[in-house]
Amino acid sequence: MLPAADSGSGQLASATASATAIAAGLGHTCALTSSGGVRCWGNNGRDQIGGGTTSNRLTPVAVSGLSSGVTAIAAGVRHSCALTNAGGVRCWGANIRGALGDGTTSRRPRQVVDVSGLSSGVTAIAAGHDYSCAVTSSADVKCWGYNRWGQLGDGTTSDRSTPVDVSGLSSGVTAISAGGTHSCAPMSSGGVKCWGRNNYGQLGDGTTSTSLTPVDVSGLRGGATAIAAGSFHSCALRRSGGVKCWGLNSTGQLGDGTMSDRRTPVAVVGLGRAKATLAIVSRSVAVTPARVAAVRLRCGSEARCRGTLTLTTSVEGKLVGSSARRVQVRLGSRTFAIAAGRTQTVEAKLAARGFTLLVRVKRLPTQIRLSYQQPAGGTTTATRTITLSAPKVVKR
Repeated sequence: MLPAADSGSGQLASATASATAIAAGLGHTCALTSSGGVRCWGNNGRDQIGGGTTSNRLTPVAVSGLSSGVTAIAAGVRHSCALTNAGGVRCWGANIRGALGDGTTSRRPRQVVDVSGLSSGVTAIAAGHDYSCAVTSSADVKCWGYNRWGQLGDGTTSDRSTPVDVSGLSSGVTAISAGGTHSCAPMSSGGVKCWGRNNYGQLGDGTTSTSLTPVDVSGLRGGATAIAAGSFHSCALRRSGGVKCWGLNSTGQLGDGTMSDRRTPVAVVGLGRAKATLAIVSRSVAVTPARVAAVRLRCGSEARCRGTLTLTTSVEGKLVGSSARRVQVRLGSRTFAIAAGRTQTVEAKLAARGFTLLVRVKRLPTQIRLSYQQPAGGTTTATRTITLSAPKVVKR
């Protein structure tokens, strides 16, 4: 429950109300009430609280002119926006570089203004660092405000005081998120497109090149249901319940257990139904005189890989003193544990019988069998045939 709101003059605007949605900017916060009104609090140096005052507020104040009829809210660094039940967009706060979208860059003290050309037909809104974006009922995107890094997506770096179309997104957009200086949108196909600044890989396309128009985020086709853009990183919610993030990772904000920046999405550890995947890298292995076969394995990025590696071969029975035509020989095995996203060498020591056989035939087709655990329970197996070669005999 929200406490009774101050109207800005020190008088109570209304009784205590229930909040149904919230939005946080750099130094201010807003809440949408169950009656469709908006209340904000915190820093008000740029009129971003919208309560008919320029003073900071320690408790919520009612936003002037928005006592009802609002269905969604968005808070940028120093401005705020509201989506009305008529499908229109209204904004207040700092109008730097046209962030309010009313066709001007003039300060609008204690005013909530209508965004030009968006009086109806809008289904979602987002606010970033001095810019804003909206998704329309046609599933396209329009943005306005600050555009130095191409975050408006119109193919230019020109600031816009009224909404412009995002290039190439005329349909299929389901939501929008505005970060510091980049924007992202999930698509009805399950993919994600991002545009704007890309100095830390926050666009997720495998590069650090800024893009003035939308690019596809690598590896998210068919799986993303929601998106969130931060100052220099981005994250997507997957249908599996997992989360993937990309971009700046200096404080671990990508959640992959490292502090390495990522230009493409990586799985957040411990969220969703992560799947362990394991690949056998080696094609041939030279066995050492100590009977050790070093096999390289690569673990996928979603979960660590733990299990057992087993080496077997099938040979003519006479090679091992058997009357059977073919005989399966177990050469050796080894347990392993590999961190997600890592490639590691697993050293399996051959049994004396298997090593003797290898030395006799010099080269031996061998099946690797991997059995490894899944985070959600159960095991997965993988096999591959490689060639083991005997150690060379050094003549003295």
